[in-house]
Amino acid sequence: MLLLGLTLHIWRRKQKKKGRESTGEDSKDLELPLFDFEVLSAATGNFTFVNKIGQGGFGSVYYGKLLDGQEIAVKRLSKNSSQGLNEFKNEVILISKLQHRNLVKLLGCCIQGEEKMLAYEYLPNKSLDSFIFGNYLVLCFT
Repeated sequence: MLLLGLTLHIWRRKQKKKGRESTGEDSKDLELPLFDFEVLSAATGNFTFVNKIGQGGFGSVYYGKLLDGQEIAVKRLSKNSSQGLNEFKNEVILISKLQHRNLVKLLGCCIQGEEKMLAYEYLPNKSLDSFIFGNYLVLCFT
C-alpha cells in the first residue's frame, strides 16, 4: 500500500511539471523580465506587416513601442520552429548573460502557450548587412 501511494505521488509530480513546461509557467529560472503576450502584441500593433522589420530562419522581427515609450524589437519565433521549450529557455539564459557594446541588449522574453518571443532594445539604423554591403547585389549565381 505504501509503495502504491509513493508511486502515485511521484506520478502526480511528474504530470504537474509536464503541464507547467508545456504552458511556459515554469520560467522562474530565466533571470530576466517576462513580458505578457498582450503587452508585446499591443506594442507591435498586433504584429502588423507595417511593423515587420525583418525575417529570419526562426521567425519574424517587429518594431514595437511599449507604453512607457521605450522602443523595442520583438523576435517572434515561428510556431513551425523545431526548437523546443527547453532549448528556447537555454538560449534565453545564454543571450541574457552576453554583454558587449556591439550586441543589442535582450530586454526580456515571452513564453505563453505556443508563443515564444524575445524582446530586444531597438536600434533604428537599418540592419548590419546594409552597412556591410550597401545597396549592391553581393552574389550572382548566373
